[in-house]
Amino acid sequence: MEYRGPSVYDQEDFRKKYMNHRDRQDSPNIAIEKPIIYELLGDFHGKSVLDLGCGNAAFGKELLHLGAKFYTGIEGSERMSALANQNLIEENAQIYHETMETFRYPTNEYEIITSRFAIHYVDDIQSLFQNVYQSLKEDGRFIFSIQHPLTTSS
Repeated sequence: MEYRGPSVYDQEDFRKKYMNHRDRQDSPNIAIEKPIIYELLGDFHGKSVLDLGCGNAAFGKELLHLGAKFYTGIEGSERMSALANQNLIEENAQIYHETMETFRYPTNEYEIITSRFAIHYVDDIQSLFQNVYQSLKEDGRFIFSIQHPLTTSS
């Protein structure tokens, strides 16, 4: 079984285990990472958000319900992308079934770009950072997290 990149989430057993682990209230994602991400986000009310590696877009739905203006999710896994679309029905959002590497980044589009536990899958981080910079509006913010081998990997 391949454990690299978004295609791993298309494998039913892996995805179920991942979702069970991720959705626990005591998971490191919820207990440690989530409060820090919200602190770093600052005021996102009325702002457009791009989320790289959005998974099922639960984070996006939460941001929209808390006041974000528009949410764009990028997800390379076909199954997770489908779950994200289901999760965001009737929301002010769009999901692209693409990878961070293949997405066509618009210029000067987003006030906030996020990526939670996903950019460690990218081989060419320099190109990703250039694309993110190009897509951010003036004074925009890029907030991301990566896996820590002791607290977030299995």
